[in-house]
Amino acid sequence: MKITSSHGNFKIIQTIKNRDELLVLASWSNLVKQFGSERIFLINEKDSLFGIYICKQECSDFMSKMIQNIDYHEWEDFKMDFSSIHNKNLSA
Repeated sequence: MKITSSHGNFKIIQTIKNRDELLVLASWSNLVKQFGSERIFLINEKDSLFGIYICKQECSDFMSKMIQNIDYHEWEDFKMDFSSIHNKNLSA
């Protein structure tokens, strides 16, 4: 899932080894604003991409907090993209 908002751009991926574990990818500054810096790690130096592992409950809290902090004029900038999820199950 991809989230685009005035608070940052994030990509959330479920890990294979643990169904309750999610990997959140974003820039350093976007992750630090939301989660602090203690658990963030470098994914790709060239692209300045960082990640953090969180559980589904922490992800739910993160998304709720993000939505609650959106001002009325920022709603147009808020987008959630689920297009990469289960595309093979769609029929024409």
